[in-house]
This record gives sequence, structure tokens and C-alpha cells, in this order.
Amino acid sequence: MKKRYYILTFVIAYLVLLLATLPANLFSSMVNDNTPVRLQGVSGTLWNGQALLISAPGNITLEKTRWSFAPLALLSGRLAFDIETRLLDNTIRARAGSSLLGTVFVSELSARLPASTVAELAAIPLAQLDGIFDIEIHDASWQAGEPPLASGRIDWKNASVSVTETASLGNVSIVLSESEKDMLQAAISNQGGDIKISGSAELLPDNRYQLDIRLKPLAGASDSIRQSLAMFAKRQANGDFLLKNSGSLNQIGLY
Repeated sequence: MKKRYYILTFVIAYLVLLLATLPANLFSSMVNDNTPVRLQGVSGTLWNGQALLISAPGNITLEKTRWSFAPLALLSGRLAFDIETRLLDNTIRARAGSSLLGTVFVSELSARLPASTVAELAAIPLAQLDGIFDIEIHDASWQAGEPPLASGRIDWKNASVSVTETASLGNVSIVLSESEKDMLQAAISNQGGDIKISGSAELLPDNRYQLDIRLKPLAGASDSIRQSLAMFAKRQANGDFLLKNSGSLNQIGLY
């Protein structure tokens, strides 16, 4: 079995090396003709190249994208590229690719984005977000039609939300991990601000999600902030607000 594995790995590696020497503009033509993604100003090879502009659904525009093939990833059965790009003048770095079984993955992703940019990409209505998102994803993977798995951390620093009034959330931390059911889960907490946040979000089988978050207005929270919390969370006897919700990812347009 080991001999067959090594032979298969060698054959795949050899074919990949042949493909990697092809001009990158051949690949960009295939992408432009068969997907909603648009690549412009492509140069170099599949092994090592760049694109001046990449446009994707959801009003996503990436500029000055560079990629380089990561040959050592083949030893673990992965076809991978190290990528650096810019989103609205913010640098994003990651390793991305696919396993031999077709699982898409992203690892070692690091990015710092203004909260306003995140709100725009997520199409969040009404509310205005402020602060900075520091994103560190150690590993994320998914297959077509299935929810992703991921491990990493998202820190929303100097966070605030404005609707009719601005509510400071301090520094919000979202820790991503894998649940006992092999599904994505997130532990959510914060330090400082007008509202104490603690809780979790979890993906469930059949593309469903579940939220369980407790919101505690602190002494500095105004009556207007407390009234706003009552619009989407249930007030508890001790004055906290409980946000419990579940549903299908299909209903919110994610799958």
C-alpha cells in the first residue's frame, strides 16, 4: 500500500509540475469563461504569477494578487498556493488550495480589516460598525454544499455598533473551533464597553445554525441602548438579555 501511495504521489506531483509551467493567462481565460469570477491583468505562470484585479460576487474586489506554488504541501496530499492580496487597501495573506479528495482549504490566513469593510462585505443592514477586525484563521476546510470547519480567532478591537445610538462593545473575541459533533462552533466574549457579551454560535447538521448569546447592559449603558436590546433579545428577570435563535443557512442566503 505504501509503494502505491508513493507512486501515486509522484505521478500527481509530476503532472502538477507540468501544469504549473503553463502561462497563467490560460488559467484566467478558463476562470473568466466558466465562473462568475473575473481576473484582469494576469501575468506569470500557474507556478508563480499575479493578477492586478480579481472581481467576485458580493462586491468583492481584490487588487495586486500574487500567488506561488507550495510544492511541499503535496507530501500531505494537498495542492496549495501561498497567496497575498489587497482588499480595499488592506493586505490579506493565506495558503489556499484543495486536497486530492476535493476538499477546499484555507490556512495561515491573516488579515486586518476595518469594521466598516466587514459590514459592507456581509451586507449588514441599518447598523454601522466601527473598530478593527484582526483575523487569524489557522485552518478552514469545506466541501461543496457542506458547512465549513475552521479553527482560529477573530478579534474585533474598539468595537462599536450604531443604529439610533452608538453602543461601545470594547474588544470582542470570537474563537473558532470544531465541536464534538464535528461542526463549526464559535465562543463569543468581550471586555469593556457598554454591554457584556458571552455566548456561542454553532453550525448544526443539515446546514442549520444556532445562536445562544447573553447580553448584559453595564452601568454606562443608556436607556436607549437597553431599549434597542429588547428589540431582538428577550429580557431576563435579572436585567440581562438573551439572544437565542436557530434556523437554516439557506434562509439567510449562505447555502
